[in-house]
Amino acid sequence: MRGSVKADNSCLFTATARLCQDITAEIQLKTAGRKLRVACADVVLADTDPATRSLMLGHDSVEAYEMWIKDDHHWGGEPEVLMLAGHFGVEIVIVSCESLNFLRYADAAPAKRIYLLYTGQHYDPLLGVDGTLQFSTADGADVVDAREASALELARTHNKEAAERALEKRVNRLKCCGCGAILDDAAAFQEHCQTVEHDDDFTYDCDQVEIVIKVGEEMPEGSLDLNAPDVFAFYNAQAPDTISLSMRCAAVPFELHGKTYATLEELWRAMESETIERRRELLIEAIRVQYSSEAAAASGLKAALLETAPKTIVCVDIDPWLGMQASGGISAGQNGVGRALMATREALLSS
Repeated sequence: MRGSVKADNSCLFTATARLCQDITAEIQLKTAGRKLRVACADVVLADTDPATRSLMLGHDSVEAYEMWIKDDHHWGGEPEVLMLAGHFGVEIVIVSCESLNFLRYADAAPAKRIYLLYTGQHYDPLLGVDGTLQFSTADGADVVDAREASALELARTHNKEAAERALEKRVNRLKCCGCGAILDDAAAFQEHCQTVEHDDDFTYDCDQVEIVIKVGEEMPEGSLDLNAPDVFAFYNAQAPDTISLSMRCAAVPFELHGKTYATLEELWRAMESETIERRRELLIEAIRVQYSSEAAAASGLKAALLETAPKTIVCVDIDPWLGMQASGGISAGQNGVGRALMATREALLSS
């Protein structure tokens, strides 16, 4: 079975100490790990051919290696595995999740064998189902084959779980302590508190929670998978001289209420003195005016909008009303620009 040690730069040393010294407490493992770093340094310093040894280790001198290996920020690798095998007089078998194979390290002919699972970034100790830490090298072939088949299965399980985790979508949300509602951000929580009735003892508190969506699970209500084939997502900060749905696109200046604007972004900034509700109304109107103009048709901007049909248009922007963000793979935001573009698209297609 798979044991565990802290995922730090000393995991090779602490995993080995777990199996060879039967240490379980984290603080004691950390101390044992540091002592094993010193043991490796001592082996190298005692080499009768220090120049060759330092060259093989990739260091200028054995003294430089000593300083390097004693630094907790540096990982142990194959040279250290071999030195640890000699230090404890055991065979160390590395079960590689990357190659699904075994790497064996031993000095002379040890009587005991230990197993370490290596994920490519981390070492964990492998124990017998009954908690056995070390195994006899005199075990029969059938026993060894069965044990190592189980070890490879643990490696495959790790790979499967790692692949699943890589596809998970994670994002932080706020959970209302009064009713348990999940809100996107502080602004959404504030609006929630103003519009939803709570008990008299509600103290307007919320907790930060992590939302995890696994493969095959539905996205939270109001969220979209921005990589889905039925979604057209664009960044709202593209270059002004590029034909795009971005508010920065300068290909089609437009007039609104007697004033001319080079871009939608210019209008949005010019309206900063207005209430947020009025700014939103003006932006939605401006999008309809801009995309319905002859200049939009001549420049290709209108065609760029129509070509998105029938996909859901999502504006990716840090402003929670203008667009959406997808921190951790789960989108949040009101997508005001995207919704206005889709309304304009439908009006153009039906005209």
